[in-house]
Amino acid sequence: MTGIHFDLIFLLAVVQSAEDQELSGQLLNPTIHGPDRVNINDTETISCNASTETRLIMYSLFRETTLIQAKNVSTPNAANFSVSFHSESDAGAYKCKADSGDVTRAKYSESINIAVLAPVLGVTTNSTPYPPVLKVQSKLSLSCFVKQGSNVTFQWYFDKQQLLPSPSVKINQSSLVIDHVNLNNTGSYECKVSNQFNMKTFRITSNPTQVTVKVPASHPEISATITHMDKEQMFTSFSCVSREGTLPIIYTLYRNGTFVNSYTAQSRREGQLLVPVKYSDKLDNFKCKAVNGFQPKYSNALAIDLAVQMTSDPDPPIPGHPFTLNCSVSYEHKGPYTWHFVHPGKNSTQNTNGNQISVAATDAGRYYCSVNKQISNWIEIPSQDSSLQPVTIAVSIAATVLLILTIGLICYCVANKAHRFNVS
Repeated sequence: MTGIHFDLIFLLAVVQSAEDQELSGQLLNPTIHGPDRVNINDTETISCNASTETRLIMYSLFRETTLIQAKNVSTPNAANFSVSFHSESDAGAYKCKADSGDVTRAKYSESINIAVLAPVLGVTTNSTPYPPVLKVQSKLSLSCFVKQGSNVTFQWYFDKQQLLPSPSVKINQSSLVIDHVNLNNTGSYECKVSNQFNMKTFRITSNPTQVTVKVPASHPEISATITHMDKEQMFTSFSCVSREGTLPIIYTLYRNGTFVNSYTAQSRREGQLLVPVKYSDKLDNFKCKAVNGFQPKYSNALAIDLAVQMTSDPDPPIPGHPFTLNCSVSYEHKGPYTWHFVHPGKNSTQNTNGNQISVAATDAGRYYCSVNKQISNWIEIPSQDSSLQPVTIAVSIAATVLLILTIGLICYCVANKAHRFNVS
């Protein structure tokens, strides 16, 4: 019984000795050593070391998941990796992998974070919208991008004056936001960045971003004036004007939907376009389009008709009383207006710059006007005598009817009286 107990103790001792030998040959997790920050373009050493009885270890250095270098090193020596930091993208988490030949038993170190310090370099600004042309009450966003630089400080400037956060201007380091722009926000915006590097201060300013805030052009008004006319063609001056909208405004003239010409109004609101057209009684429909960087706006259609219309006040005129004549066309006309008077035995004409003329009590006759050689309808004024003829005829007819009725009544009374006499 005692012998069995001794054999069991001996067996346990042998197993424990075998486990100790296996543990002493096991590959342990490697350790990694390196700087926590480096200057750009510097070269630094990162070392890795793992404890094992294996004579040769494959060490691999990773930045995040990217393999940087790998080498075989005899134990117990450490693996020293010489790493150059050429850009800020070389910053990140570095770790080592140790492999003693059994891939399934490879070991990894903990990670060390290495920051790359660099002077500020390359600054640009982006805008939303782009290009930065906005209508009032819209939103402006500006962003400042730095190509290189660590621990950067941002400052914003408007027309060379530093901008500070306010209820209307929101600044968060590299971003600037104005939710509702107005005309006062038009100007030049710049981003200035700075940092410390090697005991020196580096500063750089972006190129200016020119922001323009506008009032959109309103629907234009269109009018036309015929400036010259002959047998073959006439020149018509079209006026397009938007009462609201930031200049410059580009006006475009269309005839029946077809482009005719365009004009850029730089210093005054009105745009004028002189258009030669073939002579015709009707010049079709014209429209103006106004654009100053936003949705185009169109005028109402203007139908130009060369026809001339004359009216009177009162209508019709009363013979022997003064009256007013009006001569009108569908386009703007500053004169002259020619008035034609046709009386029995004499004719006369008169020119005026206005389209209205007052006429005193006059003889019977016809009146009409003309504009650009186009003749209006005519209005006839009867003579006072002829004006009484209808009344005289009416009175005569009434008197005749009354006489007939009287004679008829007398005859009826006589006949009725004779009838009673015969009966009696």
